[in-house]
Amino acid sequence: MAASGQMKRSSHSMDKSIILPPDEIFRNLENAKRFAIDIGGSLTKLAYYSTVQHKVAKVRSFDHTGKEAVDEPLYEISVQEEVTARLHFIKFENAYIETCLDFIKDHLVNTETKVIKATGGGAYKFKDLIEKKLQLKVDKEDEMSCLIKGCNFVLKNIPHEAFVYVKHADPEFRFQTTQPDIFPYLLVNIGSGVSIVKVESEDKFERIGGSSIGGGTFWGLGALLTNTKRFDELLQLASRGQHASVDMLVKDIYGGGYSCLGLTGDLIASSFGKSATEDREFSKADMAKSLLHMISNDIGQLACLYAKLHNLNRVYFGGFFIRGHPVTMHTITYSINFFTKVVSRAVASQPDLTDAKERAEKFSQKYQHKLKTLRQQPFAYGSLTVRSLLDTREHCLNEFNFPDPYSKIKQRENDWALKFFHKVVKSLESLNWEERQFSLVKGLLAGNVFDWGAKAVSDILVTDPDFGFEEAKQQLQERPWLIDTYNKWIERLKVILASNSGPALNDVTYSELQILTERIAAMDSVIHRLDKGLATVVRERHTDLVIIEGMGRAIHTNFYAALCCESLKLAVIKNSWLADRFGGKIFSVVFKYEQPCK
Repeated sequence: MAASGQMKRSSHSMDKSIILPPDEIFRNLENAKRFAIDIGGSLTKLAYYSTVQHKVAKVRSFDHTGKEAVDEPLYEISVQEEVTARLHFIKFENAYIETCLDFIKDHLVNTETKVIKATGGGAYKFKDLIEKKLQLKVDKEDEMSCLIKGCNFVLKNIPHEAFVYVKHADPEFRFQTTQPDIFPYLLVNIGSGVSIVKVESEDKFERIGGSSIGGGTFWGLGALLTNTKRFDELLQLASRGQHASVDMLVKDIYGGGYSCLGLTGDLIASSFGKSATEDREFSKADMAKSLLHMISNDIGQLACLYAKLHNLNRVYFGGFFIRGHPVTMHTITYSINFFTKVVSRAVASQPDLTDAKERAEKFSQKYQHKLKTLRQQPFAYGSLTVRSLLDTREHCLNEFNFPDPYSKIKQRENDWALKFFHKVVKSLESLNWEERQFSLVKGLLAGNVFDWGAKAVSDILVTDPDFGFEEAKQQLQERPWLIDTYNKWIERLKVILASNSGPALNDVTYSELQILTERIAAMDSVIHRLDKGLATVVRERHTDLVIIEGMGRAIHTNFYAALCCESLKLAVIKNSWLADRFGGKIFSVVFKYEQPCK
């Protein structure tokens, strides 16, 4: 241990796939409440629960009773302290376990636990070392029981953790939602070796088979064949290879497919078969790809046979070997495009705090690190979507005490918009019914243009401070829109107005919307009557229409959602990659009215 408390790394650590984690990975360790550790044959996985204190933005309405709103703000923003729980997951090579235990011991300050839960073979091998270093009692748990309980919990409670992969499909990864009925299923756990477990209920499971050929085999043989020692580098190497250069295919033997047996020409007849018959050098990438196919095919066939033998139609694969291979995703590019502007917004949201710039820089570094991780392992944090990227961004912002970077902007724009309310209502009242409906829709779409998370829009808002509502209308695509079901749209009276519970870019939050609607209701007698009874009516009567507005809700998360009631999904597309995907341009309009399937 160095004097500064930084953990030293051995000179050969860069040759390892899982190096010793830096000290900043052990975040909030001083507030750790409970520990659990899984020590396998080569890797140690540590989980701990801690409390985190961070700031949250709260809004409070001013009393405007009997006053005309001229220059007074609509509401005030305050920042309060809040304590929340957080889970931390860390993995490292067993070679570094003693150094890591020393570091944990030195930074345990407020821990309440006297016991550390441990599982895996290392729970026995390193029991005395752990108890000596941490002064905690090691409570050993059965490895297989922990595995099954964890898998059951994830399948029942954590959405978008389990997925089906279909190559060349759109999308290739189809993530599953949670469901109460998960049994029975077959779990194929792929670590250094393979364990195959039949799970029938929460407490009833049986290991019915396994194989010594697993992730350790790929790592070990791959290192011998390619002299590549790092696991992730082997996967990257395999992704660039062509297995057909090394494998003997059916067509290499028969000149084509073997139709009478139902074998296609591209099917592998013999893994590494060509290496024995062709006198030439084979590329490392091709050999790595052949090895990956050989081991994966073997595990897949084994799982299929066991599933058929036990009449199981659900098979889940898990373990360190099953990880997303490096791929390029547009959502990563989207995130990188706007995160730099978030830093400046975060600083601007706290003009009176001298350390805001320093904290914003730390946020920037943390978020960039997470984005780099996602480039290499797109599913490191679950399903990779724009929504999950925004959640990650909010998580990092909260960690460095930026509860809502857009609070000042929203406050200013809400105050400004309220001043034009009567003028807009008067303008609408002068139109006939059809013109009024179109003007309402166009106004809603124009409001959706103001998106600080979209680079095309934020560039305009920064360079043109006079860009306003009328200018936004002019940016909209003329009809016919990119997706246009406007002519099917009919008048609706029962509408639910919903908003986010917490900050997401510059979207309005529930507390802000509540103050805003109350103020509008006080200014307009018609809306006042609706506002008082709306919640009761929605509860007592079956809602027959849901309006989903905005690029995030209407396109990213709900575009293909089939609702049980009528729905209207509308948005303005403000990202070029999304516009290309739909065959449109920046500021193309999506207006999608749907009726439920009967």
